[in-house]
Amino acid sequence: MRIILADAELELVPDGLKDDVEVKDFLKRLGKENALLDNHLMRHAIRRHFPDQAERIGFPHIAYIFFRLNEESVLNESTKFEYTIHTKHNVIIEKADLKGAGTSYTEFAERVERILEGKSRTMRLIDYLGSKEITKNTVVLHPKGDTDLLVNDQLNYIIGGFPEGDFSSVLTGLRRCAIYDREMTVPAVVELLHFRLFQL
Repeated sequence: MRIILADAELELVPDGLKDDVEVKDFLKRLGKENALLDNHLMRHAIRRHFPDQAERIGFPHIAYIFFRLNEESVLNESTKFEYTIHTKHNVIIEKADLKGAGTSYTEFAERVERILEGKSRTMRLIDYLGSKEITKNTVVLHPKGDTDLLVNDQLNYIIGGFPEGDFSSVLTGLRRCAIYDREMTVPAVVELLHFRLFQL
């Protein structure tokens, strides 16, 4: 079983933003050439340069919470399950890539920054599923999906890793199922999915 955070808003500061005074001052304080794009810390710069995407981009905390919830789940004691973070730029970060990253957000951010700065694996989400041979038994958790979701440890689950909007990846052919009757945050979806799996 694998839980996948898809199209996660997890990226380094893009080149078009690095020359902004606010971002330059932030990176200087950190003593870094680059860092994760963070809407909380760079909100004004993001609004100046990407006004149409200001409420969508730069939300690394979503991936961090996903990481911690999966790492700390009691399911690890009874179920063999993996998790993957797939970014909107098709970078693949698996559970093994984050091993030993520590519990703090700072440690997570530094590990992810190294992954994104290096020769990271890139693959479209649908191709990643194919490489794992799990396309046929993977469902997309979506508030507008079918209401007859089957939860078991033989299926794989895709959760959207963004604060608003819909998937940017092409997910044609994958079944969409609703785990609840309204839209929820990533932590709420993971919590409910873990609970349903724990009840098996």
